[in-house]
Amino acid sequence: MPWKETTTMEQKIEFICEWRTGKYTITELCKSFEISRPTAYSLINRFEKQGFDGLREQSRSPGKHPNQTAEKVIEGILKLKTKHPRWGAKKIRILMFNDFEPEEIPSVVTIHKILKKNGFVCPQKRMRRVKPIFPIFDPKE
Repeated sequence: MPWKETTTMEQKIEFICEWRTGKYTITELCKSFEISRPTAYSLINRFEKQGFDGLREQSRSPGKHPNQTAEKVIEGILKLKTKHPRWGAKKIRILMFNDFEPEEIPSVVTIHKILKKNGFVCPQKRMRRVKPIFPIFDPKE
């Protein structure tokens, strides 16, 4: 008979069910489930606020990015690129000094990444060097 494997979600639900019975203290539950007390309290608080949906894994990505490029700057970049499709990131950056403050304008690499993200840049095929065939000519002739 194979061993029973439980997922973390099943263990969280089992923990909450045991806690709701009131038979055990939180310290006893933490020892049996091998979690810390702050983790137990956070699980309980999330369960009380959101129900069983609150026990699911939550995103750990930050809500705000302090160095993120402003939306109006991104719109300006895309507007210039649609108006002039053959221009690259360098020229677009130089022309942005007419419309924006110098502190707002991102670097050439950032502009290129914005253009690539929005589908304005298609990757170029790398030119491979052809190995020369020796001898190129017959030295006796």
